[in-house]
Amino acid sequence: MQRARIEAAVATIYDKIFNDGKADLLPGLVAGPYIQHNPLFSDGTDFIVGFIKQVKKVPCEVKRVAIDGDLAFIHVRYLDWGGKETAGVDIFRFDAQGKILEHWDVLQPVPETANNTNSMF
Repeated sequence: MQRARIEAAVATIYDKIFNDGKADLLPGLVAGPYIQHNPLFSDGTDFIVGFIKQVKKVPCEVKRVAIDGDLAFIHVRYLDWGGKETAGVDIFRFDAQGKILEHWDVLQPVPETANNTNSMF
């Protein structure tokens, strides 16, 4: 049951909140104080909701999702993150009801050239 709730929350985050710009949906997906580990964003949902409202949308493509217990790992292609195509991995920790408690991320701009023929995605 928790896995289905996590899958639904992940779909809402990327499809509705990021791609459609429906930032006001985020607080309903969160339990507790929402602990944020990205040093550019503050704890709680106010800052990230304000950011999404300011940029209107965060266009992205989810490439992979892995769920392990209360953690979800999402490999994402951000099409316009600060004016750059960016590869990202978001990690969310959920409570037993499938609500977000904590978030980590790692972001890397996609370079124009590479030393191999492999894609970042």
